[in-house]
Amino acid sequence: MPTIEFEGRELDCREGESVLDAQLRRGINVPFSCKSGVCHACLQRCEAGTPPEAARAGLRASLIEGGYFMPCLCVPDDALRIARPDTRTLFRSAMVVSKERLAPEIYKLVLEPSAELNFRPGQFINLRRDDGVVRSYSLASLPQDFLLELHVQRFANGMLSRWIADDLNEGDEVEISGPEGDCVLPETPPQRRLVLIASGTGLAPLLGLLRHALARGGDSPIHLYHYAHSCAGHYLHATLQDLQARHARLNYRACLPAGPDPEDVLCAREALASRAFSAGMAPEQSEVFIAGGAEFVDALHKRALRAGVAPGAVHTDPFLLRELRKTPRPPRPAAEKLPAAADLDEGAGKDPQPDPELWAALGDGELLQQILQDVYTRVFADPRLAPFFHATTRQRAIEKQFQFLRQVFTGEKIHFGDRPRNAHHWMVISDELFDYRVRLIAQCMHEHGLAERFMERWLAIEESYRAHIVKAEPIPRIMNGVAMPLDGFGEATLD
Repeated sequence: MPTIEFEGRELDCREGESVLDAQLRRGINVPFSCKSGVCHACLQRCEAGTPPEAARAGLRASLIEGGYFMPCLCVPDDALRIARPDTRTLFRSAMVVSKERLAPEIYKLVLEPSAELNFRPGQFINLRRDDGVVRSYSLASLPQDFLLELHVQRFANGMLSRWIADDLNEGDEVEISGPEGDCVLPETPPQRRLVLIASGTGLAPLLGLLRHALARGGDSPIHLYHYAHSCAGHYLHATLQDLQARHARLNYRACLPAGPDPEDVLCAREALASRAFSAGMAPEQSEVFIAGGAEFVDALHKRALRAGVAPGAVHTDPFLLRELRKTPRPPRPAAEKLPAAADLDEGAGKDPQPDPELWAALGDGELLQQILQDVYTRVFADPRLAPFFHATTRQRAIEKQFQFLRQVFTGEKIHFGDRPRNAHHWMVISDELFDYRVRLIAQCMHEHGLAERFMERWLAIEESYRAHIVKAEPIPRIMNGVAMPLDGFGEATLD
Protein backbone atom coordinates (compact mmCIF):
# COMPACT_ATOMS: atom_id res chain seq x y z
CA MET A 1 0.00 0.00 0.00
CA PRO A 2 1.89 3.13 -1.22
CA THR A 3 2.26 5.99 1.27
CA ILE A 4 1.67 9.58 0.19
CA GLU A 5 3.18 12.46 2.16
CA PHE A 6 1.17 15.67 1.85
CA GLU A 7 1.52 18.77 4.03
CA GLY A 8 3.05 16.80 6.90
CA ARG A 9 0.42 14.04 6.78
CA GLU A 10 0.83 10.47 5.61
CA LEU A 11 -1.95 9.06 3.46
CA ASP A 12 -2.33 5.41 2.54
CA CYS A 13 -3.67 4.79 -0.96
CA ARG A 14 -5.91 1.75 -1.09
CA GLU A 15 -5.60 -0.71 -3.95
CA GLY A 16 -6.67 0.97 -7.17
CA GLU A 17 -7.34 4.28 -5.40
CA SER A 18 -6.13 7.56 -6.88
CA VAL A 19 -4.19 10.11 -4.89
CA LEU A 20 -7.09 12.55 -5.21
CA ASP A 21 -9.59 10.01 -3.87
CA ALA A 22 -7.26 9.25 -0.95
CA GLN A 23 -7.06 12.95 -0.13
CA LEU A 24 -10.82 13.42 -0.30
CA ARG A 25 -11.42 10.29 1.78
CA ARG A 26 -9.30 11.86 4.53
CA GLY A 27 -11.27 15.11 4.31
CA ILE A 28 -8.45 17.16 2.74
CA ASN A 29 -9.78 20.19 0.89
CA VAL A 30 -8.12 20.24 -2.53
CA PRO A 31 -9.60 21.63 -5.76
CA PHE A 32 -10.89 19.28 -8.44
CA SER A 33 -13.63 19.22 -11.05
CA CYS A 34 -13.96 16.50 -13.71
CA LYS A 35 -11.90 13.74 -12.02
CA SER A 36 -11.04 12.35 -15.45
CA GLY A 37 -7.85 14.19 -16.39
CA VAL A 38 -9.57 16.62 -18.73
CA CYS A 39 -9.82 19.93 -16.87
CA HIS A 40 -6.48 19.87 -14.97
CA ALA A 41 -8.13 21.72 -12.07
CA CYS A 42 -6.60 19.28 -9.55
CA LEU A 43 -2.93 19.63 -10.60
CA GLN A 44 -0.39 19.05 -7.82
CA ARG A 45 3.42 18.90 -7.63
CA CYS A 46 5.52 15.84 -6.91
CA GLU A 47 8.58 16.67 -4.78
CA ALA A 48 9.89 13.12 -4.29
CA GLY A 49 9.14 9.90 -6.13
CA THR A 50 7.81 9.40 -9.64
CA PRO A 51 4.10 9.51 -10.51
CA PRO A 52 2.87 6.99 -13.11
CA GLU A 53 3.04 8.08 -16.74
CA ALA A 54 -0.77 8.09 -16.95
CA ALA A 55 -0.88 10.88 -14.37
CA ARG A 56 1.22 13.13 -16.63
CA ALA A 57 -0.12 12.18 -20.05
CA GLY A 58 -1.26 15.20 -22.04
CA LEU A 59 0.37 17.82 -19.80
CA ARG A 60 2.52 20.52 -21.35
CA ALA A 61 6.26 19.85 -21.21
CA SER A 62 6.79 22.84 -18.91
CA LEU A 63 4.34 21.40 -16.37
CA ILE A 64 5.97 17.97 -16.45
CA GLU A 65 9.39 19.57 -15.97
CA GLY A 66 7.97 21.41 -12.96
CA GLY A 67 6.90 18.13 -11.35
CA TYR A 68 3.19 18.56 -12.00
CA PHE A 69 0.86 15.60 -12.32
CA MET A 70 -2.88 14.87 -12.20
CA PRO A 71 -3.79 13.27 -8.85
CA CYS A 72 -7.17 12.17 -10.22
CA LEU A 73 -5.31 9.80 -12.59
CA CYS A 74 -2.45 8.95 -10.24
CA VAL A 75 -2.76 5.43 -8.82
CA PRO A 76 0.73 5.25 -7.31
CA ASP A 77 3.03 2.24 -7.36
CA ASP A 78 5.55 3.75 -4.92
CA ALA A 79 5.72 6.32 -2.15
CA LEU A 80 5.37 9.98 -3.16
CA ARG A 81 5.85 13.33 -1.47
CA ILE A 82 3.51 15.84 -3.05
CA ALA A 83 2.48 19.46 -2.60
CA ARG A 84 -0.12 21.93 -3.78
CA PRO A 85 0.64 23.73 -7.05
CA ASP A 86 2.80 26.83 -7.03
CA THR A 87 0.18 29.40 -8.01
CA ARG A 88 2.90 31.84 -9.05
CA THR A 89 3.80 29.59 -11.99
CA LEU A 90 0.52 27.80 -12.64
CA PHE A 91 -1.92 30.72 -12.45
CA ARG A 92 -1.73 34.25 -13.78
CA SER A 93 -3.97 37.23 -13.17
CA ALA A 94 -6.49 38.60 -15.64
CA MET A 95 -8.65 41.72 -15.46
CA VAL A 96 -12.34 41.79 -16.30
CA VAL A 97 -12.67 44.12 -19.32
CA SER A 98 -16.41 43.67 -19.77
CA LYS A 99 -19.37 41.51 -18.85
CA GLU A 100 -22.39 41.46 -21.14
CA ARG A 101 -25.68 39.64 -20.73
CA LEU A 102 -26.40 37.83 -24.01
CA ALA A 103 -29.51 35.93 -22.89
CA PRO A 104 -31.50 35.57 -19.65
CA GLU A 105 -28.90 33.20 -18.14
CA ILE A 106 -25.91 33.56 -20.48
CA TYR A 107 -23.11 36.11 -20.13
CA LYS A 108 -20.12 37.06 -22.25
CA LEU A 109 -17.08 37.64 -20.05
CA VAL A 110 -14.05 39.35 -21.61
CA LEU A 111 -10.71 39.12 -19.78
CA GLU A 112 -7.37 40.81 -20.35
CA PRO A 113 -4.56 38.45 -19.23
CA SER A 114 -1.54 39.91 -17.47
CA ALA A 115 0.67 38.23 -20.10
CA GLU A 116 -0.04 36.95 -23.58
CA LEU A 117 -1.72 33.54 -23.56
CA ASN A 118 -0.50 31.16 -26.25
CA PHE A 119 -3.61 29.14 -27.11
CA ARG A 120 -5.31 27.51 -30.07
CA PRO A 121 -8.96 28.18 -30.94
CA GLY A 122 -11.22 25.62 -29.29
CA GLN A 123 -9.13 25.25 -26.12
CA PHE A 124 -10.27 26.17 -22.60
CA ILE A 125 -8.85 27.88 -19.53
CA ASN A 126 -9.43 27.32 -15.81
CA LEU A 127 -10.77 30.27 -13.85
CA ARG A 128 -10.16 30.34 -10.10
CA ARG A 129 -11.89 32.31 -7.36
CA ASP A 130 -10.10 33.54 -4.22
CA ASP A 131 -11.46 30.65 -2.15
CA GLY A 132 -9.90 28.08 -4.51
CA VAL A 133 -13.04 27.09 -6.46
CA VAL A 134 -11.99 26.31 -10.04
CA ARG A 135 -14.09 25.83 -13.18
CA SER A 136 -13.21 25.37 -16.84
CA TYR A 137 -14.51 27.71 -19.57
CA SER A 138 -13.91 27.39 -23.29
CA LEU A 139 -12.43 30.25 -25.28
CA ALA A 140 -14.52 31.87 -28.01
CA SER A 141 -11.69 34.19 -29.06
CA LEU A 142 -8.70 33.95 -31.39
CA PRO A 143 -5.05 34.36 -30.30
CA GLN A 144 -4.72 37.61 -32.26
CA ASP A 145 -7.58 39.13 -30.23
CA PHE A 146 -5.32 39.15 -27.13
CA LEU A 147 -8.49 39.51 -25.02
CA LEU A 148 -10.12 36.27 -23.86
CA GLU A 149 -13.84 35.80 -24.50
CA LEU A 150 -15.80 33.29 -22.39
CA HIS A 151 -19.50 32.37 -22.52
CA VAL A 152 -20.86 31.60 -19.05
CA GLN A 153 -24.24 30.03 -18.35
CA ARG A 154 -25.54 31.00 -14.92
CA PHE A 155 -26.92 28.11 -12.85
CA ALA A 156 -29.12 28.98 -9.87
CA ASN A 157 -26.79 27.15 -7.51
CA GLY A 158 -23.64 27.13 -9.60
CA MET A 159 -20.73 28.00 -7.34
CA LEU A 160 -18.70 29.93 -9.89
CA SER A 161 -21.20 30.78 -12.62
CA ARG A 162 -23.49 32.54 -10.15
CA TRP A 163 -20.53 34.51 -8.78
CA ILE A 164 -19.48 35.54 -12.29
CA ALA A 165 -23.00 36.59 -13.26
CA ASP A 166 -23.99 38.34 -10.01
CA ASP A 167 -20.82 39.62 -8.34
CA LEU A 168 -17.95 39.97 -10.80
CA ASN A 169 -17.54 43.50 -12.17
CA GLU A 170 -15.46 45.34 -14.75
CA GLY A 171 -12.01 46.06 -13.37
CA ASP A 172 -12.01 43.07 -11.01
CA GLU A 173 -9.11 40.62 -11.17
CA VAL A 174 -9.39 36.85 -11.44
CA GLU A 175 -6.84 34.06 -11.73
CA ILE A 176 -6.58 31.85 -14.80
CA SER A 177 -4.49 28.87 -15.86
CA GLY A 178 -4.09 27.03 -19.13
CA PRO A 179 -4.75 26.77 -21.96
CA GLU A 180 -5.79 23.12 -22.09
CA GLY A 181 -7.74 20.85 -24.42
CA ASP A 182 -7.30 19.23 -27.82
CA CYS A 183 -10.62 20.06 -29.50
CA VAL A 184 -8.75 22.07 -32.13
CA LEU A 185 -8.49 22.22 -35.91
CA PRO A 186 -5.65 20.28 -37.56
CA GLU A 187 -2.55 22.36 -38.27
CA THR A 188 -3.03 21.73 -41.99
CA PRO A 189 -6.51 22.79 -43.17
CA PRO A 190 -8.42 19.60 -44.03
CA GLN A 191 -9.84 19.44 -47.53
CA ARG A 192 -13.16 18.21 -46.24
CA ARG A 193 -16.48 19.52 -44.98
CA LEU A 194 -16.33 21.06 -41.49
CA VAL A 195 -19.33 20.28 -39.24
CA LEU A 196 -19.71 22.19 -35.96
CA ILE A 197 -22.50 21.13 -33.59
CA ALA A 198 -23.09 22.95 -30.30
CA SER A 199 -25.64 22.89 -27.52
CA GLY A 200 -25.98 25.88 -25.20
CA THR A 201 -22.69 27.59 -24.41
CA GLY A 202 -20.91 24.81 -26.26
CA LEU A 203 -21.09 27.44 -28.99
CA ALA A 204 -18.11 29.24 -27.40
CA PRO A 205 -15.28 26.90 -28.49
CA LEU A 206 -16.95 26.26 -31.85
CA LEU A 207 -17.21 30.00 -32.50
CA GLY A 208 -13.44 30.18 -32.05
CA LEU A 209 -13.00 27.26 -34.46
CA LEU A 210 -15.39 28.85 -36.96
CA ARG A 211 -13.61 32.21 -36.94
CA HIS A 212 -10.26 30.41 -37.25
CA ALA A 213 -11.45 28.33 -40.21
CA LEU A 214 -12.85 31.38 -42.01
CA ALA A 215 -9.65 33.36 -41.39
CA ARG A 216 -7.50 30.56 -42.86
CA GLY A 217 -9.44 30.72 -46.11
CA GLY A 218 -10.33 27.89 -48.45
CA ASP A 219 -13.53 26.81 -50.13
CA SER A 220 -14.54 23.72 -48.12
CA PRO A 221 -18.10 24.09 -46.82
CA ILE A 222 -18.69 24.80 -43.12
CA HIS A 223 -21.93 23.80 -41.38
CA LEU A 224 -22.75 25.16 -37.93
CA TYR A 225 -25.71 23.85 -35.89
CA HIS A 226 -26.61 25.50 -32.58
CA TYR A 227 -29.08 23.57 -30.41
CA ALA A 228 -30.89 25.39 -27.58
CA HIS A 229 -33.97 24.70 -25.46
CA SER A 230 -35.62 28.00 -26.43
CA CYS A 231 -35.19 30.80 -28.95
CA ALA A 232 -33.55 32.89 -26.22
CA GLY A 233 -30.83 30.25 -26.03
CA HIS A 234 -29.68 31.18 -29.55
CA TYR A 235 -27.79 34.03 -27.98
CA LEU A 236 -25.64 34.82 -31.05
CA HIS A 237 -28.31 34.22 -33.69
CA ALA A 238 -27.98 37.64 -35.36
CA THR A 239 -24.18 37.52 -35.26
CA LEU A 240 -24.09 34.09 -36.90
CA GLN A 241 -26.65 35.09 -39.53
CA ASP A 242 -24.44 38.07 -40.38
CA LEU A 243 -21.38 35.80 -40.69
CA GLN A 244 -23.37 33.50 -42.98
CA ALA A 245 -24.34 36.44 -45.19
CA ARG A 246 -20.68 37.44 -45.54
CA HIS A 247 -19.25 33.95 -46.16
CA ALA A 248 -20.79 31.88 -48.93
CA ARG A 249 -19.29 28.61 -47.66
CA LEU A 250 -20.88 28.94 -44.20
CA ASN A 251 -24.28 27.38 -43.55
CA TYR A 252 -25.73 28.13 -40.10
CA ARG A 253 -28.88 26.58 -38.60
CA ALA A 254 -30.46 27.20 -35.22
CA CYS A 255 -32.11 24.15 -33.64
CA LEU A 256 -34.88 23.74 -31.04
CA PRO A 257 -36.15 20.62 -29.20
CA ALA A 258 -39.60 20.42 -30.84
CA GLY A 259 -42.31 22.23 -32.76
CA PRO A 260 -42.98 23.17 -36.39
CA ASP A 261 -39.82 24.11 -38.27
CA PRO A 262 -39.63 27.86 -38.96
CA GLU A 263 -37.78 28.81 -42.11
CA ASP A 264 -34.39 29.20 -40.41
CA VAL A 265 -34.75 26.82 -37.43
CA LEU A 266 -34.43 23.03 -37.30
CA CYS A 267 -36.63 21.40 -34.67
CA ALA A 268 -35.75 18.28 -32.68
CA ARG A 269 -32.32 16.77 -32.18
CA GLU A 270 -33.22 14.03 -34.66
CA ALA A 271 -33.74 16.61 -37.40
CA LEU A 272 -30.36 18.10 -36.56
CA ALA A 273 -28.60 14.73 -36.74
CA SER A 274 -30.42 13.73 -39.92
CA ARG A 275 -29.43 16.96 -41.63
CA ALA A 276 -25.82 16.97 -40.42
CA PHE A 277 -25.06 13.33 -41.20
CA SER A 278 -27.30 12.51 -44.17
CA ALA A 279 -25.74 10.56 -47.04
CA GLY A 280 -26.01 13.61 -49.26
CA MET A 281 -23.75 15.52 -46.87
CA ALA A 282 -20.90 13.00 -47.34
CA PRO A 283 -20.24 12.20 -43.65
CA GLU A 284 -17.21 10.08 -44.60
CA GLN A 285 -15.60 13.28 -45.91
CA SER A 286 -16.40 15.40 -42.84
CA GLU A 287 -14.42 16.75 -39.89
CA VAL A 288 -16.88 16.99 -36.99
CA PHE A 289 -16.67 19.01 -33.75
CA ILE A 290 -19.35 18.62 -31.04
CA ALA A 291 -19.49 20.70 -27.85
CA GLY A 292 -22.00 21.21 -25.04
CA GLY A 293 -23.82 19.09 -22.47
CA ALA A 294 -22.26 15.67 -21.94
CA GLU A 295 -25.38 13.67 -22.84
CA PHE A 296 -25.93 15.73 -26.00
CA VAL A 297 -22.30 15.34 -27.05
CA ASP A 298 -22.33 11.59 -26.44
CA ALA A 299 -25.54 11.08 -28.46
CA LEU A 300 -24.32 13.12 -31.44
CA HIS A 301 -20.88 11.48 -31.29
CA LYS A 302 -22.46 8.04 -31.63
CA ARG A 303 -24.72 9.26 -34.42
CA ALA A 304 -21.74 10.64 -36.34
CA LEU A 305 -19.88 7.33 -36.13
CA ARG A 306 -22.95 5.36 -37.22
CA ALA A 307 -23.30 7.68 -40.21
CA GLY A 308 -19.76 6.86 -41.35
CA VAL A 309 -17.64 9.72 -40.02
CA ALA A 310 -14.12 8.41 -39.37
CA PRO A 311 -13.47 7.99 -35.60
CA GLY A 312 -10.39 10.20 -35.81
CA ALA A 313 -12.43 12.94 -37.46
CA VAL A 314 -14.89 13.36 -34.57
CA HIS A 315 -13.72 15.79 -31.89
CA THR A 316 -15.74 16.40 -28.72
CA ASP A 317 -15.79 18.90 -25.87
CA PRO A 318 -18.39 17.73 -23.31
CA PHE A 319 -19.42 20.15 -20.58
CA LEU A 320 -20.71 19.58 -17.03
CA LEU A 321 -19.99 16.74 -14.66
CA ARG A 322 -18.07 13.82 -16.10
CA GLU A 323 -17.97 10.22 -14.91
CA LEU A 324 -16.79 10.22 -11.32
CA ARG A 325 -15.08 6.86 -11.53
CA LYS A 326 -11.70 6.92 -13.26
CA THR A 327 -12.27 3.59 -15.01
CA PRO A 328 -15.51 1.70 -15.60
CA ARG A 329 -16.51 -0.75 -12.91
CA PRO A 330 -15.63 -4.31 -14.03
CA PRO A 331 -18.58 -6.65 -14.59
CA ARG A 332 -19.70 -8.61 -11.56
CA PRO A 333 -18.28 -12.17 -11.87
CA ALA A 334 -20.97 -14.68 -12.73
CA ALA A 335 -19.88 -16.91 -9.87
CA GLU A 336 -20.23 -14.12 -7.32
CA LYS A 337 -23.35 -14.59 -5.20
CA LEU A 338 -25.06 -12.47 -2.63
CA PRO A 339 -25.04 -13.82 0.94
CA ALA A 340 -27.57 -16.54 1.63
CA ALA A 341 -30.92 -15.33 2.94
CA ALA A 342 -30.37 -17.13 6.24
CA ASP A 343 -27.26 -15.03 6.81
CA LEU A 344 -29.15 -11.76 6.49
CA ASP A 345 -31.92 -9.95 8.24
CA GLU A 346 -33.94 -6.93 7.20
CA GLY A 347 -31.22 -4.68 8.63
CA ALA A 348 -28.41 -6.27 6.62
CA GLY A 349 -25.41 -3.99 6.52
CA LYS A 350 -24.61 -1.18 8.88
CA ASP A 351 -25.02 2.49 8.14
CA PRO A 352 -21.81 4.47 7.67
CA GLN A 353 -20.60 6.64 10.50
CA PRO A 354 -22.72 9.81 10.92
CA ASP A 355 -21.33 12.85 9.13
CA PRO A 356 -22.53 15.99 10.96
CA GLU A 357 -20.33 18.22 8.80
CA LEU A 358 -22.04 16.92 5.65
CA TRP A 359 -25.46 17.42 7.28
CA ALA A 360 -24.51 21.02 8.11
CA ALA A 361 -23.34 21.56 4.52
CA LEU A 362 -26.80 20.39 3.44
CA GLY A 363 -28.33 23.20 5.49
CA ASP A 364 -29.52 20.80 8.21
CA GLY A 365 -31.73 19.21 5.60
CA GLU A 366 -32.95 22.27 3.69
CA LEU A 367 -30.53 21.83 0.77
CA LEU A 368 -31.05 18.05 0.90
CA GLN A 369 -34.78 18.60 0.33
CA GLN A 370 -34.06 20.80 -2.69
CA ILE A 371 -31.63 18.29 -4.19
CA LEU A 372 -34.05 15.39 -3.68
CA GLN A 373 -36.86 17.39 -5.28
CA ASP A 374 -34.73 17.74 -8.42
CA VAL A 375 -33.49 14.14 -8.29
CA TYR A 376 -36.96 12.60 -8.17
CA THR A 377 -38.42 15.05 -10.67
CA ARG A 378 -35.84 13.71 -13.12
CA VAL A 379 -36.19 10.09 -11.96
CA PHE A 380 -39.97 10.10 -12.54
CA ALA A 381 -39.43 11.54 -16.02
CA ASP A 382 -36.62 9.12 -16.90
CA PRO A 383 -37.70 6.10 -19.00
CA ARG A 384 -35.03 3.88 -17.41
CA LEU A 385 -35.72 4.78 -13.77
CA ALA A 386 -39.42 5.70 -13.64
CA PRO A 387 -40.69 2.06 -13.93
CA PHE A 388 -39.17 1.26 -10.52
CA PHE A 389 -41.51 3.82 -8.91
CA HIS A 390 -44.83 2.90 -10.53
CA ALA A 391 -46.42 2.05 -7.15
CA THR A 392 -45.59 5.28 -5.34
CA THR A 393 -45.76 9.04 -5.78
CA ARG A 394 -42.86 11.39 -6.29
CA GLN A 395 -43.53 13.15 -2.99
CA ARG A 396 -43.63 9.87 -1.08
CA ALA A 397 -40.31 8.80 -2.63
CA ILE A 398 -38.75 12.12 -1.61
CA GLU A 399 -40.03 11.83 1.97
CA LYS A 400 -38.76 8.27 2.41
CA GLN A 401 -35.33 9.05 0.97
CA PHE A 402 -35.04 12.21 3.05
CA GLN A 403 -35.78 10.30 6.27
CA PHE A 404 -33.30 7.57 5.36
CA LEU A 405 -30.49 9.96 4.45
CA ARG A 406 -31.14 12.12 7.50
CA GLN A 407 -30.68 9.03 9.67
CA VAL A 408 -27.49 8.10 7.82
CA PHE A 409 -25.99 11.60 7.98
CA THR A 410 -26.98 12.42 11.58
CA GLY A 411 -27.27 9.04 13.33
CA GLU A 412 -30.82 9.90 14.49
CA LYS A 413 -33.15 6.88 14.53
CA ILE A 414 -36.03 8.33 12.54
CA HIS A 415 -36.34 6.00 9.53
CA PHE A 416 -38.76 3.12 10.05
CA GLY A 417 -39.03 1.90 6.47
CA ASP A 418 -37.17 -0.90 4.72
CA ARG A 419 -33.40 -0.73 4.49
CA PRO A 420 -31.82 -0.70 1.00
CA ARG A 421 -31.64 -4.51 0.61
CA ASN A 422 -35.31 -5.10 1.36
CA ALA A 423 -36.51 -1.92 -0.34
CA HIS A 424 -34.89 -3.04 -3.61
CA HIS A 425 -35.30 -6.81 -3.22
CA TRP A 426 -37.58 -7.20 -6.26
CA MET A 427 -35.64 -4.80 -8.51
CA VAL A 428 -33.18 -6.19 -11.07
CA ILE A 429 -30.52 -3.48 -11.15
CA SER A 430 -27.20 -3.71 -12.99
CA ASP A 431 -23.95 -1.98 -12.07
CA GLU A 432 -24.42 0.20 -15.13
CA LEU A 433 -27.92 1.29 -14.05
CA PHE A 434 -26.69 1.91 -10.50
CA ASP A 435 -23.95 4.17 -11.93
CA TYR A 436 -26.52 5.90 -14.16
CA ARG A 437 -28.62 6.82 -11.10
CA VAL A 438 -25.54 7.97 -9.17
CA ARG A 439 -24.55 10.28 -12.04
CA LEU A 440 -28.03 11.80 -11.96
CA ILE A 441 -27.74 12.43 -8.21
CA ALA A 442 -24.25 13.90 -8.64
CA GLN A 443 -25.50 16.24 -11.35
CA CYS A 444 -28.21 17.58 -9.04
CA MET A 445 -25.71 18.05 -6.19
CA HIS A 446 -23.44 19.94 -8.55
CA GLU A 447 -26.22 22.21 -9.84
CA HIS A 448 -27.26 23.05 -6.27
CA GLY A 449 -23.71 24.12 -5.43
CA LEU A 450 -22.76 21.41 -2.94
CA ALA A 451 -18.99 21.59 -2.42
CA GLU A 452 -16.98 18.86 -4.14
CA ARG A 453 -15.64 17.34 -0.93
CA PHE A 454 -19.19 16.89 0.38
CA MET A 455 -20.36 15.51 -2.95
CA GLU A 456 -17.59 12.93 -2.69
CA ARG A 457 -18.62 11.91 0.82
CA TRP A 458 -22.30 11.56 -0.09
CA LEU A 459 -21.45 9.53 -3.20
CA ALA A 460 -19.21 7.25 -1.12
CA ILE A 461 -22.25 6.51 1.06
CA GLU A 462 -24.31 5.67 -2.04
CA GLU A 463 -21.50 3.34 -3.14
CA SER A 464 -21.54 1.53 0.20
CA TYR A 465 -25.03 0.19 -0.57
CA ARG A 466 -24.16 -1.15 -4.05
CA ALA A 467 -23.75 -4.75 -2.87
CA HIS A 468 -27.30 -4.77 -1.46
CA ILE A 469 -28.94 -3.22 -4.54
CA VAL A 470 -27.17 -4.58 -7.64
CA LYS A 471 -28.29 -8.10 -8.62
CA ALA A 472 -29.18 -10.22 -11.63
CA GLU A 473 -32.54 -11.47 -10.32
CA PRO A 474 -35.02 -10.66 -7.54
CA ILE A 475 -34.20 -11.87 -4.03
CA PRO A 476 -36.53 -12.55 -1.09
CA ARG A 477 -37.28 -9.96 1.54
CA ILE A 478 -35.82 -10.98 4.89
CA MET A 479 -38.04 -10.48 7.91
CA ASN A 480 -36.60 -11.51 11.29
CA GLY A 481 -34.18 -13.81 9.50
CA VAL A 482 -36.92 -15.50 7.43
CA ALA A 483 -36.98 -15.29 3.63
CA MET A 484 -40.45 -14.20 2.48
CA PRO A 485 -42.02 -15.48 -0.78
CA LEU A 486 -40.86 -13.50 -3.77
CA ASP A 487 -44.39 -12.64 -4.85
CA GLY A 488 -44.84 -10.85 -1.56
CA PHE A 489 -47.62 -13.10 -0.27
CA GLY A 490 -47.64 -15.85 2.31
CA GLU A 491 -50.34 -18.19 3.63
CA ALA A 492 -51.92 -17.96 7.04
CA THR A 493 -54.84 -19.67 8.74
CA LEU A 494 -57.21 -17.33 10.54
CA ASP A 495 -59.03 -19.04 13.40
